[in-house]
Amino acid sequence: MRGSFKIHVFLCLILLSTMLIEGCGMTPNGAQQTHHHSKFQQQINNYIATYQARRDFEHFLSFYADDVQLEDMIYGFAVKDKQALAEFFNWSAGNVQILDGEQTFMLDEVIINEQQRRAVIRGTYVRFTFEGREMGPWRFTTVLHFNSDNKITYQQDWINYRPRSLTDGGSNLNHLSN
Repeated sequence: MRGSFKIHVFLCLILLSTMLIEGCGMTPNGAQQTHHHSKFQQQINNYIATYQARRDFEHFLSFYADDVQLEDMIYGFAVKDKQALAEFFNWSAGNVQILDGEQTFMLDEVIINEQQRRAVIRGTYVRFTFEGREMGPWRFTTVLHFNSDNKITYQQDWINYRPRSLTDGGSNLNHLSN
């Protein structure tokens, strides 16, 4: 009897271990988890990669709806359509040269809400020159709203611009003291 109890406990432990190991790859509904991204997530990833590379302005603009609205909250600038957005971003102006690496910004965090079709992107624009003047690094938070075609309809930028003379002044929060 005693040996039979040990065998039952041993078999239960094996069964429990097997279930735990198999369960690690399962979602709560029992479906196998994959690393497949939705079209919405893929669109956001492609947008970020295109923006970071800063090579193909027309492709960059293709992520935006024709009636896009942009608000640059610190700079105090707003646009009401894609044409105005293109004029605002205008990658060919100012002879921009990236000084730190090859990407325009380093990504810190992306928060995606597929149901509301929203994304929040946080990061830091690297140092660069614009019209021969060194700028950055600039920490930023960007809020994006998307339509059902995965086009950006609204963008709200919070960018900690440097030098402060570009805006109204204030503390430089781009360099953390800790």
